[in-house]
Amino acid sequence: MKKNLDYISGCFLLAFSLALLFSATKLEIWGDYGPSSGFFPTILSVLLGVFSLVIILRSWLQRDRQQLVRNILGPNRSHFFLYIFSFFAFCLIFSKIGYTLTLIGFLTFILGFVERQGWKTTFAIILISAIVSNLLFVRFLGVQLPEGPLSFILRPM
Repeated sequence: MKKNLDYISGCFLLAFSLALLFSATKLEIWGDYGPSSGFFPTILSVLLGVFSLVIILRSWLQRDRQQLVRNILGPNRSHFFLYIFSFFAFCLIFSKIGYTLTLIGFLTFILGFVERQGWKTTFAIILISAIVSNLLFVRFLGVQLPEGPLSFILRPM
């Protein structure tokens, strides 16, 4: 019987999330003015731990089924490399042209060209993402995002 790859990856991710959580506990989670440097690492490590437990539980419940060895890159290998390219491009241009333009370019490339979604769907997701992320980071958490030529659209009044 082949080893259950989901179980192995779930255990690895759980161990990784625990190491991240341990490291994050050394940082302050909440300061006088809101979230501090340990807030996001703690939240993300807990989420990773929860999702890894879901993977482990799911693989344990399906242990009697034949496990297929999956191609790690999937059937669309080019999509994987396009995603990696777009993430690097996002990181490189984020501080230069600002959050809003970078988000618009990133989502347009991923949804419109890589995933070939309809343009109405793509624009709706871009609009919702820009508004929700701005409300979450700028207004709720008080994070100052890099501004660019389109930042005036979502700037608080």
